[in-house]
Amino acid sequence: MGFSRLGLAPRATIGFALGFALWTWLTFTGALQGLDALQAPPAQWQNPAIQIAAAVAVTFHPVVVYGGLLGVAAWAYRRRLRNLTVAVVSAVAVGWGGHELLRQLFARERPPGSVPELITNQGYAYPSGHLVAAATGAVIAIAATTTTRQPRQLIEVTRWLGIVLIVVIGLDRWLLHAHWITDLVGGLLWGGFSASVSVAVARVRMRPERPTRAAALATKQRRRCAIVVNPTKIPDWAAFRRHVEYECRQNGATPMFLETSADDPGRGMTRAAIEAKADLVLVAGGDGTVRVVCSELSGTGIPLGLVPSGTGNLLARNLSIPLDESQALTVIFQGRPTTIDLVEVVVDDAEPEHIAVMAGMGLDARIMSGTDDALKKVIGPAAYVMAAGDAANLPSFDVTVRLDDDEPIERHAGLVMVGNVGQLQGNVQLLPDARFDDGLLDLFVASPSNVADWLRITTSVILPLPEASEIDRGQGRTVLIECTEPVEYQLDGDAAGQCSRMRATVVPQALTVIVPN
Repeated sequence: MGFSRLGLAPRATIGFALGFALWTWLTFTGALQGLDALQAPPAQWQNPAIQIAAAVAVTFHPVVVYGGLLGVAAWAYRRRLRNLTVAVVSAVAVGWGGHELLRQLFARERPPGSVPELITNQGYAYPSGHLVAAATGAVIAIAATTTTRQPRQLIEVTRWLGIVLIVVIGLDRWLLHAHWITDLVGGLLWGGFSASVSVAVARVRMRPERPTRAAALATKQRRRCAIVVNPTKIPDWAAFRRHVEYECRQNGATPMFLETSADDPGRGMTRAAIEAKADLVLVAGGDGTVRVVCSELSGTGIPLGLVPSGTGNLLARNLSIPLDESQALTVIFQGRPTTIDLVEVVVDDAEPEHIAVMAGMGLDARIMSGTDDALKKVIGPAAYVMAAGDAANLPSFDVTVRLDDDEPIERHAGLVMVGNVGQLQGNVQLLPDARFDDGLLDLFVASPSNVADWLRITTSVILPLPEASEIDRGQGRTVLIECTEPVEYQLDGDAAGQCSRMRATVVPQALTVIVPN
């Protein structure tokens, strides 16, 4: 791949790296002594301009700037911009950590006339920590406004504001005799490198990609794209809508937003999308919302795009769909359609429902029902771990399980699960043989007698150890689970109540989903 074909961030990374290396070599070989001879007038503390400059130096101290950037990282994480979060945290680590190492390596003294009493004028001089932080912050700000698809005017204002702040901070450090001019340029180059390499590695798009030929053709044809959204899972509705509208516009689609409600988790919205003859349906919500939309789209042939917005996001994980919002949208419009199986579940005498991931009775359902929703918003998947501690005391139950026409098995079980896919959070493969398009269901039965059994079962699932004897597995097209008394159950991660009987039947090739190329 030629240099011109690289993205903006990789090219910037190479440019800043070569620039910093060359500038450092010129600086310490004495080639730039004439530039460093340019010194500001002696800094007199009684001078009001120096006092203002000292205040500016404290205001834009690297600790303050990096603290602000970590706040941006927290903001991005809450909005499911995972790649941007990684980029910001990495930029802070490379910028600050690299600056400290470089200062010790070069051990360059500050210029004469520096005011040692100022906390911002202490330590070695090369490269300038203030300029490293300022340049890092400027590049990250541009990346953040671009990734969140802010209005072009705001992006331009951000760019110019970053340039102005870099110039002001550089002039401020020069007036205070805190740095040689070469220190300032070195800091600028290292800060640019720190931010751009972090953005490149985290695969954050610094500017919109050029539309592909397929996208250009789609623009002429104009597709209708329905977006079924659970608003309680979207922390910043305005940013999410702006992001989706931008991607739709870039790919020739007309968006139609349909919000779920407490009374309707998505059935009516998906049916409205079908009646509107949508060419593509996006779903943004938790596993429960995704399940309902998948069920309604079953057999329609309308492609489904997933924007992971919940805590588990199990279907997205099993289909290798990125959890980052920006990347997920890229997959939706540039990925490929594939067909997956669904599972028809009949509980007691209720109407049939479809699931895409797993249904279970016992421990997993108790964990789901015992997990606090408010806690999930704060600590994410860790909330399930806390709920598991209470659920571990759940008594086992007598169950009979029949797989197709095989002989039934009777167990005193703590957990019975039927899955279309096998991966849980943390990349744990509960059902390692499960495939979303193989036309088969996978069965998992755990029958512990005590806590030690649970420990052995858990470790054998998580670690590459021989399987615990308390585990039964199987594959088939139909699974019938019958209990002697009502037991809690869950469907695709949503606690659904209690039941005594569950029949699960695979529905092959029932749903079209957009997955990564």
